[in-house]
Amino acid sequence: KKTDDLKRFYPTQDLATGPDIIFFWVARMIMAGYYFTGKKPFSNVYFNGIIRDSQGRKMSKSLGNSPDPIELIDKYGADALRVGLLIIAPQGLDILFSEDKIEQGRNFMNKLWNSARFVIMNKGDNSLNEFELPNYSDMDITDKWILSSLNRTILSVNKAYDEYKMNDAVKDVYNFVHNDFCDWYLEFSKSRLYGKNDEDCKRNLITSIHVLRNILKLMHPYTPFITEEIWHNIKAKDESDLIVSSWPEVNNNLINHEVESDVQVIMDIIKKIRNIKVTLSISPSKPITLIVRGSAEKTNIISSNSNLLKKLVKVEDIISGDNIEKPAQSAAGVIQDIEFFIPLKGLIDINKEIERLQKQADDIEGRLGAVNKKLNNDNFVKRAPDDIVKHEQTKQADYQASLTKLLDNLNSLKS
Repeated sequence: KKTDDLKRFYPTQDLATGPDIIFFWVARMIMAGYYFTGKKPFSNVYFNGIIRDSQGRKMSKSLGNSPDPIELIDKYGADALRVGLLIIAPQGLDILFSEDKIEQGRNFMNKLWNSARFVIMNKGDNSLNEFELPNYSDMDITDKWILSSLNRTILSVNKAYDEYKMNDAVKDVYNFVHNDFCDWYLEFSKSRLYGKNDEDCKRNLITSIHVLRNILKLMHPYTPFITEEIWHNIKAKDESDLIVSSWPEVNNNLINHEVESDVQVIMDIIKKIRNIKVTLSISPSKPITLIVRGSAEKTNIISSNSNLLKKLVKVEDIISGDNIEKPAQSAAGVIQDIEFFIPLKGLIDINKEIERLQKQADDIEGRLGAVNKKLNNDNFVKRAPDDIVKHEQTKQADYQASLTKLLDNLNSLKS
């Protein structure tokens, strides 16, 4: 019958189904659709991967190898179950079920919840109507960085959905939320939110809420419960529910690769300093002096953002220069073209630092040896695509440069 429902819903765009019933169901739907209406019933068919047990067997009642989804939802939550399955479900490939992945989904939900609580707690009673992004020129570098990363993520998620790569879309959001927003941006924010500069605090809070709102929109299709709950704590008074809100729009003007590169340098040096402190059993709260050697362009990135290093890794003083001398008895690290040193007198056991540098040098020497073996193989150089050969040559040069600097520092420390 030519009902309004038929007119509205037929034909549709997509059919999602399993690859095991292509002939039994999909082909017959197409034939029946053409027979009764003269039109194909759908334009695209998305084949879900089949969930198998850890041994690769198809789940079935007779084998008794299928977990009860209700029990999993009771244990982990429906949102966590969905995310856990999507993370292990590449396009069209079968899925080896593991409860560990569902636990990863739950941990992700907990991280989102706790980060949202942190933002909401600092938001207080402020009306959301006040929260429009500040002028770009007034923003802190970390605000510019997170907004650039957010907009790149929206772009990549849109592309993944266009290509029906649900797994890629979820992973892109996961990496952004887990790593960029929770692990780094909120960590950067603490010194500003609890600082003495009220205007800077407000700019940080506005940016945090803007990013969180977009995160909730990106995650809502597969985590509807937790995102809707958080949304109701940050939405404007007369704003609609999240489920009927608009999809995030990309602002290309906020994508800034230079800012992302600069902040990456800062994050890398923070990670390296933390690793050195852990390896050498230096207390995280112990103040240190940081000596940086490299081009002015690179070292200025660190010097101009010393407030982040002071807060996150207790850098008390920064000395930088192009031809600065490496101090005696100091820990050393290499980031891109930058060398940095931490004077260790009164902080550590020098022999342990020698051992650490030797281990790092041995690791890079091994990698360099593997690359040299490839490039010394005429068959590889002649047959491999040019871009692959060029990539290996770049790696060779980088490894060699890093190894030279590490050995220089090692010899200096030994002497």
